[in-house]
Amino acid sequence: METASTLTGGAGWAIIHPLGASQAGVFVTKTTEKPILCVGITPCLQRTLQFAQLELGDVNRARAVTVSAGGKACTMASVLQTLGEAPLVTGFLGGDTGQLVEAYLQARNIGCNFVATRQPTRVCSTILDETTGQVTELVEEAALPSPDDWCQFDGKLVALLVECGMVVISGALPPKAPDYIYANIAQKAVTLGVPLLIDSQKTPLMNTLPYQPLMIKLNRRELADTCQVAIESDDDMIRAARGLVARGAQWALVTQGPRTGWLVSAQELWRCQPPTIQAVNPIGAGDSTTAGVAYALRQGQSMPDATRFGLACGTADALTVVPGQVNRAEVQRLLPWVKLEKVG
Repeated sequence: METASTLTGGAGWAIIHPLGASQAGVFVTKTTEKPILCVGITPCLQRTLQFAQLELGDVNRARAVTVSAGGKACTMASVLQTLGEAPLVTGFLGGDTGQLVEAYLQARNIGCNFVATRQPTRVCSTILDETTGQVTELVEEAALPSPDDWCQFDGKLVALLVECGMVVISGALPPKAPDYIYANIAQKAVTLGVPLLIDSQKTPLMNTLPYQPLMIKLNRRELADTCQVAIESDDDMIRAARGLVARGAQWALVTQGPRTGWLVSAQELWRCQPPTIQAVNPIGAGDSTTAGVAYALRQGQSMPDATRFGLACGTADALTVVPGQVNRAEVQRLLPWVKLEKVG
């Protein structure tokens, strides 16, 4: 659902932003608690291009183009705002593209506290082939912030964490960025007693595990890359996830799109089955899952119940063209179809 109004920037981009939550008929009651801090070092300007039929090696004209704020943290913040939270997003933005990302978020009443950089914010593009249903993601690598930018970001962290009741660290780091960045954030969060969720992978994630994050979220490929093992079966997934729990994570949620996922703790094992749907755009569904888990935990739900709600959010996101534009009514419709079974 969209408005006819646009936000324009110096780069000539136009953002069509969704209707406010109250207009869309979704849940809009705001929490009175502290906001959830969404940390995303590498946000992007997200372009979603729809083609009736994509022909490789030929000229293709998009049937529709939508521009939005992208990257895991921005997608999560959009979902949290729709669900009734008051998220706060931080990271790095620069150039005309960065201005458009911030304008998009502000138009949705999402709090922003970014470090301004000289490097322009990256642009990522999702290509939707409506004939085959195939989705292709073109990812531009983020520029490495300068040492001064990192210092500014580090200086913000404590003040932002003090303001927030939960922090979600998400996404990849820019190439050549220090692997300890997320561990530094985790250490500050733990010191201040702020619950910590992490949606990332590889060494940056591994370095946070000594700080015992409440939950880590990975998909199957990310789990294999992080643990440097082949994941060929459910047993492989469970074994690898238990290894991450043994290193410090309180819970590990491993997803694999529409297929069975697993929620693992030191004492419990849950089989997680999302409902079967005809996905429109699966990009961002995992981010929406994490956002849903964070929201439900803040409402006092148990981790299994929060995971169930998160998977409903992720499924609802996959039914939309633009990542992060879930509808609360659709989440509630899908929720009974998400199956969680305790198997250990």
